[in-house]
Amino acid sequence: MKIIAEIAQAHEGSIGIAHSYIDALSSCGVDAVKFQTHIAEAESSPFENFRINFSFEDKTRFDYWKRMEFSFEQWKRLKVHCDDVGVEFISSPFSCAAVDLLEDVGVQTYKIGSGEITNYLMLAKIAKTGKPIILSSGMSDYKELDSCIDFLKPFGNKLSILQCVTAYPTSPEQWGLSEIPKLKHRYRIPVGYSGEKRVQTRCRINRNIEANRVTRKPLRDQL
Repeated sequence: MKIIAEIAQAHEGSIGIAHSYIDALSSCGVDAVKFQTHIAEAESSPFENFRINFSFEDKTRFDYWKRMEFSFEQWKRLKVHCDDVGVEFISSPFSCAAVDLLEDVGVQTYKIGSGEITNYLMLAKIAKTGKPIILSSGMSDYKELDSCIDFLKPFGNKLSILQCVTAYPTSPEQWGLSEIPKLKHRYRIPVGYSGEKRVQTRCRINRNIEANRVTRKPLRDQL
């Protein structure tokens, strides 16, 4: 079983908090930590009027992505930090430019967000690296998953898939654990679970993590 702690963008654009997460989570015994790698210019535009008034702090989605960005040197230091404490560095790219950056950083496993399952240009770029690919099912139906896996299999990458529900937090009746054996039977690849609740699976567990902003301890309950 592999346990992946999902940091995503809980660092709120602070490189110091990102490093604090790595220290805290490595002490918890996780196998890997996962970030998201966004490059604003490759994903969005300040001229997207429908994205106005995105959040209290960010006027637009473009502003949010910019605030979440790290430089190549900062990403490299995060990767080295993970190596030093014995956890794998994983990140989800959201553009071909982000894939190029992560290749330079030295990522060894790619996690594909469910919203990118149909981004075949990016999927092909990742598949050509030959590295393992973890797929998330959260925002995808079976038709999209079928097409994605059929597209990736000829490349020969090691594939796995996580049952995921795009709802935060998820209540027990939303977990969809009964989908795990269905996914295993349908695709004949390793299947795990991604979510905010503690469950058992034979493959991977992907857990979303949030730090207490005062104590910097991991998890909401500071365990």
